[in-house]
Amino acid sequence: MIIGNLDPWADTFPRGLIPEILEMVVSEWASFPQPNSNDHEVPITRRFRLVLIQSKNIKKLPVRIDREIPEDNFETGEEVGRIDLRFTHGYREDVYFTFECKRLNIIRKDNQRESLATQYVEEGMMRFITSQYASGLLDGGMIGYIMNGDIKTALQAVNRGVESRCQKLRINPPSGLCTSSLIPTNTQVKETLHNLESRKLTIHHVFLPVQ
Repeated sequence: MIIGNLDPWADTFPRGLIPEILEMVVSEWASFPQPNSNDHEVPITRRFRLVLIQSKNIKKLPVRIDREIPEDNFETGEEVGRIDLRFTHGYREDVYFTFECKRLNIIRKDNQRESLATQYVEEGMMRFITSQYASGLLDGGMIGYIMNGDIKTALQAVNRGVESRCQKLRINPPSGLCTSSLIPTNTQVKETLHNLESRKLTIHHVFLPVQ
């Protein structure tokens, strides 16, 4: 495994670790005990984290994995949110790779599908754009739990949501979900590129269908 510079005092999370994390998330989900269709993202993520910890220990991937970690404003001390899944390497609390986790394609009580793609974009991706999470960092992550297993419709809905909000998401030129530059052969992983005022941000999207 070649992962490049692992300076524990680096200003950014080691990018060489990110494809390893993305591949691990996809591969471990395949054998993860599948959630019920009415499960919410928090209990799913809590259980999934334990599997990821076992996997990264076996792989000797040099990260720690925490969940629901408070993210505080470093100037005011106010809590601005809670990080669903945080991967850290090194000694700095403000340097990490995080996943915001959202459900997609839920089945309501009337048996109708609700995509939740709007929430994925507005309440998930936007937290990176406003620097609520990953402030000053170059990479962030989204996990979409596809509750009805239909990855095609979930991807289409999220893609439309991204394309229709390009200006708000700071995507230029306008585009939607792109092929992952880190693991381009994996169709469950996509990325979006965002031009923020002080930096360029890549959000890595992992779509996990419930079977």
